[in-house]
Parts: sequence; structure tokens; C-alpha cells
Amino acid sequence: MNKKKFEINRLISQGAKLRGAGSDTTSTPWGVASDNQNLIDLRVGMPDREKLPSLAFARHISDILESGDAKALEYEYGSGDPDLKSILSDPDYGFTDHSATPDQFAFYNGSSGCMEAFCATFVDKGDVVIVEGPSFPGTVRAILRSEGIIREVGSDSDGASIAEIEEVYLDCAANGRTLKAIYTIPDFHNPLGRTMSLSRRKLISDFCQEREVIVLEDTTYSSLYFDSPPPSSIYSISSGVGVLQMGTFSKTIATGLRLGWLHGAASFISALHKTRSDLGNVPFIQNAVSQFILSGEYDDHIVEMRSLYAAKCRNLCSSLNEYCSDYIDYQIPSGGFYLWLKILGVNATDLVEKAWESGLVFPDGNLFFQDPVKNENSIRLAFSGTPKDKLLEVGPILRRSFEKILD
Repeated sequence: MNKKKFEINRLISQGAKLRGAGSDTTSTPWGVASDNQNLIDLRVGMPDREKLPSLAFARHISDILESGDAKALEYEYGSGDPDLKSILSDPDYGFTDHSATPDQFAFYNGSSGCMEAFCATFVDKGDVVIVEGPSFPGTVRAILRSEGIIREVGSDSDGASIAEIEEVYLDCAANGRTLKAIYTIPDFHNPLGRTMSLSRRKLISDFCQEREVIVLEDTTYSSLYFDSPPPSSIYSISSGVGVLQMGTFSKTIATGLRLGWLHGAASFISALHKTRSDLGNVPFIQNAVSQFILSGEYDDHIVEMRSLYAAKCRNLCSSLNEYCSDYIDYQIPSGGFYLWLKILGVNATDLVEKAWESGLVFPDGNLFFQDPVKNENSIRLAFSGTPKDKLLEVGPILRRSFEKILD
């Protein structure tokens, strides 16, 4: 028998190749090896491990499984937990700022599952999707797998540039392409940390309504404000017309829940249901989350987390201001997990390497751009998962890293 040699690059799909499959590069930008046991890891935005509501979830999951309700362990076929859908649709619970009905929600495997579902349902090969540059890399990967075309637009203190959005639209029209959607993280942006102004939200809403362009509004960090909640959502401003909101419990509760949702007009949700093939999300996790919210424990938890992340951000900024003010420029975020630093006087890539040698790891800003040339020598620091006292050590380590390069 003449056995064939399977050549992986001949077998993988074009969409997979566009995402880097078959290349020699690592599959994730976050895997940095180190023998340093005192590593300060600012790579990934994770909830504080010491504050994960493990005992509460153990109790709720135990109650659900001991109830004998077999549905908790069966396929849910995308229908979703009725209690959780009712909670999300009720503005009093704070997950939406616009009136909604339970049939306007669909659950997926975290925000990444939401993004995959959106692309599978709405993005054709060659469709253009606008993202902010920089933006969350997972979004870029999902769009590329659907063979969509990504166009990055810059942003200012108000948010994504409406002028650049209009330029992309005109370019699409001139070249026979469809501008299908704009993906944005308006609240405590990843990686920028910025919050889009109300006026910019209205401009984007008007632009998309007039041209029938979908807005995919990522609200992952919206409830993690430090003092005051962010402005009205684009969904609310648009009265839900042409906007899909994406939410997740990964950042507010725990990443391992893998429970996210899409919220939109019933016609959008119906279309999403018809393209899914995963037989739904995990029922007993949905049930446990709904019980966690109904018990009042979620509200207490989120209030505590806002205070904790605000304190962490203050410690990090204080340390940076004391030791590195001559080398960096940044805006203090009013919520979320991230600080975006523009590096002055040295190459950001060199700084990443020198800091790693000293036990401080964080990603180069290039990782958040489809076109790395657009990166203005920046880095991202994720402060959410690091102990408060450790964040006070960041400034001195970073300063020594600067000095090693400049010597």
C-alpha cells in the first residue's frame, strides 16, 4: 500500500491560512516562557484570581445538579436559559440600557464565540469590516477566517475617526465592495482604555443607519467603570436598529465560564440561530449565572471589582508617574483592564525584551494592529489580574529597562 504524505499546507483552508495556520509563527502572541518565579505578568486582561466567586458558583451549580432537572445536562439547541434571557433584557439589571425582549438574545461560547457567529452569519468573502486600530486581535482572526477584509481606522480622544470611516465607505463604493460592519469597543477600549464620547456614538449611529452598515458593539468592559458609568450605548442611541451588542461574563465573573451573548433585533437573532451548528451553550452554566445574579451576589461582586480595579489602576499609574514620566505618554482610563502607553525615546519592541529580562512581561502594541506600521511605538499593560502591591513595582522595573537601552 502506497501511503500518501499529508502536506498540511495543501489541506488547510484559505481562511485558516489567513489566520496564520501552516506558518512557523506561534499560534498565540501571549506565550512567553520564563523561569522567573517572581514574574509580573501584564500580558492578559484577566479578572483578579483572588476574587473569583468560586464558593458561590459551587453552591449554585450544586443546587442545580441536585435538583434532578435533566435539562441542565442536555443540549439546549441555542434556546438559552429563560431566566438569564429575561435578566439580560431587563434594563433594571444593568446589562442593557434599552428596552428589550428575551427573544433578542442568543448565547455563545464567550465573546469569541459571538464573533465567530457574527462572521458566519453576516460576513461574506470580500466584505469589508472596519475595526479600530489598535483593536482586540481575536476579532481580526475571526474576520479573516471568514475571508472578510479588515480596514483599520484611527481614533482620537472621542473614539473611532468618523472621517476615516467615511473614507473607507467611499473607497468600498468606488471599488464595488460592501462595507458590511463596524466593530467597536466604545467603553474602556481594549487595548486603548478609552471611552467613546456620546457625540461620536451618535455620529457613528447616524452614519451606519443611513448606509445600512451593521454596528457590532462590544460591551465586554462596560460595567467595569471606576466611578461613573459610560455614555448611552450605540444600541440605545440607534433604538436597536442595525446594531448587534456583544457581551460576556468572562471579565466580570470568570473567563472559564465561556458564556457570552449577542443582543439585537429579533430578525438578527433569528438569522444567527439558523447558522449555528454547536447545539447551544452549556445549560447548567447559564442556570448558575442566572441564580448568581438573582441572589444579589453578582451586584455585590461587581461593585467590589470596580473598586479593586480602580485601585489597581491608581497604583500602576502612580508607579509609572514616579519613575517613568520622561519616557511615556498615556491617558488614564476610567474603567476596564488596560493602560496603553506611547513609548518615548526608545523602540517599544526593545523595551518589551529588556523588561522581560527583568521579570516584567507585556505585549508590544504591534500585536493589536492588522498593519503594525500604524503602531506609534506603544505597549499595553493589563493591570486587572496583578496584585495591587506588585503594580507598584512596575515603574522601577520599567525605568531600569529604559536606562539599559539608553546606556
